Amino acid sequence: MNDEGPARGRIALKRGRVKPLAMHHPWVYADAVATVNGSPAAGDLVDVHDPIGRFIGRGYFSPKSKIPVKVFSWKKDETIDAAFWHERLRQAVEMRTGLLGRDDAFGAVRLVNAEGDGTPGLIVDRYGAYLVVEFLTGGMARRADMLVEILAKLTGCAGILERPEAELSRMEDMSRTEAVLRGTEPPDLVEIVEGPAKFLIDLRRGQKTGFYLDQRDNRLRTAELARGRRVLDAFCYTGAFSVHAALAGAKSVLAVDSSEGSIEIARRNAELNGSAVEFARGNAFERLRMLQLEGQRFDMVILDPPKLARNRPGVMKAMAAYKDANLSALKLLDAGGILVTCCCSGLVSEQEFLRAVNDAAVDAGRSVAVVERRGASGDHPYALACPETDYLQCLIARVAG
Repeated sequence: MNDEGPARGRIALKRGRVKPLAMHHPWVYADAVATVNGSPAAGDLVDVHDPIGRFIGRGYFSPKSKIPVKVFSWKKDETIDAAFWHERLRQAVEMRTGLLGRDDAFGAVRLVNAEGDGTPGLIVDRYGAYLVVEFLTGGMARRADMLVEILAKLTGCAGILERPEAELSRMEDMSRTEAVLRGTEPPDLVEIVEGPAKFLIDLRRGQKTGFYLDQRDNRLRTAELARGRRVLDAFCYTGAFSVHAALAGAKSVLAVDSSEGSIEIARRNAELNGSAVEFARGNAFERLRMLQLEGQRFDMVILDPPKLARNRPGVMKAMAAYKDANLSALKLLDAGGILVTCCCSGLVSEQEFLRAVNDAAVDAGRSVAVVERRGASGDHPYALACPETDYLQCLIARVAG
C-alpha cells in the first residue's frame, strides 16, 4: 500500500464537539460523531468535518472503537502514502538519535510513541539490534507490511517482532498474533545497556514490550539518591530500580514482586551486574504490611506498581490501592527517608494521585515534602494537544517526622 488515494469516508461531528479537534486533539470519540458517510470499512482512510462541512483532519476508521478516528493529518491537501509515513517515522527516529543521543547499539529506546510522534496507533521500541512493534489500531495493523519495511530501512535492525495487546486487538476488532515480521528471530533474552547497568529483556513474555523504558531517567535519578541507604523496591518486576540502586552504592536492597518469572529474571540481572540484591516473591501490598509487623525500617522505598486503573469505573479502586501502598511505605521509612512513588494509570490525574499520597501521609502521621515531580523519559514524548498521553507520574519526596 503505497498511495491510498482519497479518503473513503467522511465523518461529520456534532455541534459543540468541534473545538478539541480544531485545536488538534487527535481523538474523535464515538459520541461526538453525527454522521458517517461513504460506508468506510475498518482501517479505511476517512476525513473529519465540522457540522457545516469544513475539513478538520484525516485518520483511519475504527468503527467498533470508542475512539473511531485518531487524526494524524490536519492538512486537506496532504497525500497519505508510504512517503508520508516514511517522513513521520524518520522524524521520530531522528529525534531519538539526534536530539536525545539515544543511538547506543546496545541500548534500549522507544523509537515511536504513537500520538507523541504523530503516529497514533503505532508504538516501536528498540532493544539492541531488535525492534518490537505494537499496532494499536486496525488502520495501522492493515499497513503493517509498509510500516515494517520503512522501519527496517531507517534502523537497519536485525529483526522486528510484533507484540499484540489482546485487549486492544479485541476493541479494535483485529486478529493479530505474535510474529517475527522482518529479519531474524530474537533470542530468548536480549541483553541491553542502560547507564552503568546491563539487563536481560524477555521480548516475548515481558510486560509491555519487555521492559519499562519510560522509567529510564527516573531509575537513574533514584540511583543517585540511593547511595548509603537501605532500599525497598516494591513491585520490582525484573529488578531495574533495584540493580541501579545497588550499583550506586545502596547499603542494602530488598526487591519484591509477585511474579515468579519476573523474580527469576531479576535475579539474573543482579548477577549480571554483580550487584547485591535480596529478592522476595509475594504480593507487594501484603509484603509491605508484613514488613511493618516485622519491625523492618528503610531509608528509601520505591513504589512502581503496574497500571491499577484500566477503565474509568476502576479509578476509585485504584485510588484506594495507591493510598494503601503509600501508607505502608511511609510507615516503613525512617525520618529523612526518601519515597519514590509512581503512577502509570493515565486515567488517574495528577491531582488525584497527589491526593492519594497526601491522604496516606495524613493517616501515617508523616510530613512529606515533594522534591521532584517527574514523568516519562524523553523518548516518550506526548502531544501537547492530547494531555491524556502524558500518563506517567513519579514523585520523589523526603519524609520527616
